[in-house]
Amino acid sequence: MPKARRRPSSRSERFEDMALPDELLGVLADQGFEHAFEIQSVILPDALAGRDVLARAETGSGKTLAFTLAMTARFRGRKVHRRRPLGVVLVPTRELAVQVVDTIHPFARAVGVKAQLVAGGMNIEKQADAVARGVGIVVATPGRLIDLAERGALQLDLVETTVIDEADHMADLGFLPDVSDILAAIPMGTQKMLFSATLDGQVEQIVDTFLVDPVSHETTPVSAAVATMDHHVLAIEPSAKREVTAQLAARKGRTLMFTRTQLGAERVARELVEVGIKAAALHGSKQQGLRTNVLAGFREGAYPVLVATDVAARGIHIDDVSMVVHVDPSDEVKEYVHRSGRTARAGAAGSVVTLALPHQLGRSRSVLEGAGVEPTWVEDVDSAEHPALEQLGGRTPSGEPTEDPATVKYKGAPRKLDLGRRGGADARKAQERRANEERRSSWEEPGPAQGGGGRGASRGGGSRGGGGRSGSGGSSGGRGAGQGRGQGPSTGKGAGQGRGRSGAPTRAPRRRGGR
Repeated sequence: MPKARRRPSSRSERFEDMALPDELLGVLADQGFEHAFEIQSVILPDALAGRDVLARAETGSGKTLAFTLAMTARFRGRKVHRRRPLGVVLVPTRELAVQVVDTIHPFARAVGVKAQLVAGGMNIEKQADAVARGVGIVVATPGRLIDLAERGALQLDLVETTVIDEADHMADLGFLPDVSDILAAIPMGTQKMLFSATLDGQVEQIVDTFLVDPVSHETTPVSAAVATMDHHVLAIEPSAKREVTAQLAARKGRTLMFTRTQLGAERVARELVEVGIKAAALHGSKQQGLRTNVLAGFREGAYPVLVATDVAARGIHIDDVSMVVHVDPSDEVKEYVHRSGRTARAGAAGSVVTLALPHQLGRSRSVLEGAGVEPTWVEDVDSAEHPALEQLGGRTPSGEPTEDPATVKYKGAPRKLDLGRRGGADARKAQERRANEERRSSWEEPGPAQGGGGRGASRGGGSRGGGGRSGSGGSSGGRGAGQGRGQGPSTGKGAGQGRGRSGAPTRAPRRRGGR
């Protein structure tokens, strides 16, 4: 990676003191924004000047608004051509794509530019028609953008600004080869902004190949983001886990709970509904419309508890999540950091609670040490009456079943929503997942060697219960295929390969992890 220029971080500035059009300042004022966050203060001058930007910033730092303001300011009043956007934003997951395009929309409208969502799990014909009519900014997952390009519905020869968001997560999901294909089809020398929690491995290859003299910015390292939260570990007995989970879910405030598997997320959400707590599950096997609906309801405060797999651990911003509960403890430091980063965002307060069974204590201790936090440890939590739960705000639920919030349609959900389709798995797959979960729950970790082996088997052998991460198609097989692809070098495509007709990116046949 070439040595990038660095600018010192400055204190927060007022947006009105920046070189932003009045239309954008008006939208910022309407949304209650007066002062820029640190990452916005340091990035905007270079981004507005058209420089390539390489940024590493903590979760919840405001980077989406930073590149939104830069792109909409640069494209203000510009003519848009059919099938030829001026700007492209690449993100790893559908949920993040929806969130980013929602952020861009009001600013784009203010300056007379259209933004279009292009992501898998949605009607490709409608997306192709919208792009064909002409849009200024496309927010896309890599696979779907290439699908449109291969159809001839999208061309990248007029793109002036490209944003790669969550680049390290793209690498985890095996999407960087597709990102390389796309960047190879965009004119060299045009502005590119790359945002990543880590800048190594395949991300370095992308930077070296496609960015020109990038200005590098780094605010608080990702590993330090968890330092602003209160961390707690409850060493619980297996027989008490269900009741303890319900006590924490019944607390006042918005709570986000994480499980390791899709089946586990559905089970926990169902158990909470049965005892009177409105909760819904979010995972990769849900129909895309249902996933969008569940997020819309949680965002608007229609129900207080979201139970999710790691599909919600990266990039998704939901206001006022005051507690994150690791119902199934994280196995990796990065996983713990990004799950926990859904609370205490942008300087707000938040608590993180890990529920650790006896055989999970050793691994949990190692992960927390790696994350650089010193949690409050509570031993021998054997019932819901333990005083530690009351100190964390836990309450006893009513015990009477409540309405399942996943069956309600919320504002912001797709117009056509099949609420009758509750999941993407058939009976055979569900049975396999139950067997996998039972097998996993019987594992013990007497030592680090065995624990490490169990993790490797889980990822490689598909015993994650089909719990594919978001953007990976919802199957563990897709996950494995994505990782395998991500290990190859990407520089070959950057050297001129991977172009199709009219400069559209193409890809060699390979099994995709998802679009």
